[in-house]
Amino acid sequence: MPPPSLGLDLVSPVDNMDAAAALELSNIFPGAGAPSVRLGYEQTTALAETTPIGFMKELPRPSGTSQLIVANTSKIYSVTTAGVASDISKVGGYTDSNWNAEIFANNIYMCNGVNNAQVYTGTSTCIDLNATFAGGASTIDKLINVNAYRERLFFVEKDTFKVWYHETNPRAVFTTSSSQLKSYDFQFNMKRGGYLLFTTSYTNQTADTSDDYFVAVSSEGEVVMYSGTHPDDTSWKPVAHFYIGKPLGRKSYFRMNQDIWIITSQGIVPVSALFQTDPEQIINVVSKPVNPIISAFSTVSAFGNRWHGFFWSVGRRAYINIPDDSGTSLLLVYSIDTKAWTTFTLYNAEHSYFATSFNSYPYYGSYSGKIYKGEYNYADNVVPGSSTGEAVSFNGRLAYSFYGSRGNYKAFKDVRPLMRARRGITLGIAFDTDFKRSTNVQTIITPVTSFTAWGSPWGVGSGTISPITLLPMTPVYTPWSADVEYIYDRYATSGQGHCASIRFSGAVKNSPLEFLGFEVRYALGGQI
Repeated sequence: MPPPSLGLDLVSPVDNMDAAAALELSNIFPGAGAPSVRLGYEQTTALAETTPIGFMKELPRPSGTSQLIVANTSKIYSVTTAGVASDISKVGGYTDSNWNAEIFANNIYMCNGVNNAQVYTGTSTCIDLNATFAGGASTIDKLINVNAYRERLFFVEKDTFKVWYHETNPRAVFTTSSSQLKSYDFQFNMKRGGYLLFTTSYTNQTADTSDDYFVAVSSEGEVVMYSGTHPDDTSWKPVAHFYIGKPLGRKSYFRMNQDIWIITSQGIVPVSALFQTDPEQIINVVSKPVNPIISAFSTVSAFGNRWHGFFWSVGRRAYINIPDDSGTSLLLVYSIDTKAWTTFTLYNAEHSYFATSFNSYPYYGSYSGKIYKGEYNYADNVVPGSSTGEAVSFNGRLAYSFYGSRGNYKAFKDVRPLMRARRGITLGIAFDTDFKRSTNVQTIITPVTSFTAWGSPWGVGSGTISPITLLPMTPVYTPWSADVEYIYDRYATSGQGHCASIRFSGAVKNSPLEFLGFEVRYALGGQI
């Protein structure tokens, strides 16, 4: 049987799934090569406050370094790659952590619809957005989303269809001199009501020539696209109007290479698919196998600021943060190489309250104000100088197979997991037969063998004095070998039925673990 290289499949008929798909998969990443247990994570920073981290975004600097901008309810911090946090809050602080942000002219602009919109230039502290509004029609504390489009910033006013922009100066940075903003109201092109949730930009490449569009998305799932530089441009006009499922929050979208993915109650909608795919099939383009997870959690946490995602380019994967109604999260993870999905659950599910990519790693912000670097080493919840961490737990349940004969009864005899890891791995193996979950779980431990690590002196014990005889010990010569090797031991199992699914689980620490497949032996009975 193949390993679960196609990832989760929660929509195919259970009796007719691809053998490489999985009914359950947690903390195993089905990327290029063999599916492998995810790496661990370690603490890098503990903020002064033990309140939830509700915002994280990387701010690259012209010097080639980066800062991680994070926020809790009362403060905004800049965190270095070494994990040093500096308070960059303005005097008086804040009352809400749910910032939405955009990088423009090497500054980061932040809005949350409660506090005054902020600008941080990379040094000193944050300042209020230096702007006024035409006719005094609004205030900067009502701005809740910001987007850069064609060298100009656009700000969304909370609970309206209005965006605010600088009419005459497309490159206004709002840091020194006061700049007046002008509004444009999208309500006359929105037919479902609601309010403007966010705006972004998308480069359409389906035509003969590409064109950059302004994208406005409503709370009710309307997507309107405009061409032109800004609303006062004579070429400004609507060019497309689409209807999708309701987005799940103001942060429920992210850039995936040149595409934009929108997380809705029905599944993930790539903006590129709006131009290319039948409307009923849009949600099946990337997230079809895991749409039931998104839909199920959307009924628990229907709309909120913790629905978000990010693209980790180095790891060639995308993360979708799936919140529940408390402080815990499940991470849906997508491989851009295999198009397969899996789930990640951290040792403490409160540790991924918020997440983003920073310094070529995924980073997690916790419910208690701590920051962790993910996909790092082989243990969870490592606290340098304090704790070596916990084992990374994992589990999987493969597709049901009739082993080439639907009509024949089988008596399953033994299984050989084909793995690559350090020896001494403990696995729980069960055979779920005829679509029933078995209670008979076999615990297997791969034997530990003696070896000499490459580069070490041959002859273990050579020159060591025996504490008993006080004489030099006799060297023990073992083969040179790597500490990670291919393991293919066979173990007895049990189970009878027409079909079976292999279910496995375990925990691993200080070792990689890859799954290459499973060999199964069974006795074939007559047709029943």
